[in-house]
Amino acid sequence: MDNKPEQRPRTAFISGPLEPGQDYFRTHYEARIREAIAAGDAFVMGPAEGMDTMARNFLLDEAAVAPERVTVYFSEQQVLWDPELAALKARVERLGGHVVVEGMSTGVRDAAMTRDSDYDILRYMSVEEQKAFYGKRYFPRVSNTEKNERRRLGLPLHVNHERDKVDQARLAADESGKDSRNGALATWKKGVSNMVNRVRST
Repeated sequence: MDNKPEQRPRTAFISGPLEPGQDYFRTHYEARIREAIAAGDAFVMGPAEGMDTMARNFLLDEAAVAPERVTVYFSEQQVLWDPELAALKARVERLGGHVVVEGMSTGVRDAAMTRDSDYDILRYMSVEEQKAFYGKRYFPRVSNTEKNERRRLGLPLHVNHERDKVDQARLAADESGKDSRNGALATWKKGVSNMVNRVRST
């Protein structure tokens, strides 16, 4: 008899870029979401454009997931001051999905989704991908999606990737220079040793 405890369904927090590139959802999200659906997991997400909307539409329309497995989180400001988001809130409730309104800022709202979920389904662009995608619009930043990952891992939410790249390059150069200096020193020592041996043999 199998006495293994039955694994309870978990909750996935879906987040991603506001401006995903073409096929971004299909490439980076769909398979992982389908796995979570098959496992019986529930889903939480924000109300933003881009990945939040794509994931919500996929779950409720294409994948036909039971609405009660989907919860959309709003900040208080969003439902008070944005008529479109207030209408979305009403639509989710009308379909039978869940709605949570928490905090005055999106940061507080996102922290609540991390708190109320078990794992993340997310991806954010690397610095190189951002530069290629945004072009002149690129500026160094830590996206809310990356903050979600860092929050889950217990890391500081803010980091300077450009500075880190410079520091890493400087460290690599220092190590390379150190190796070069060590190699030169070893060559010099070997030359001195050979000279001493020749003197001793005469």
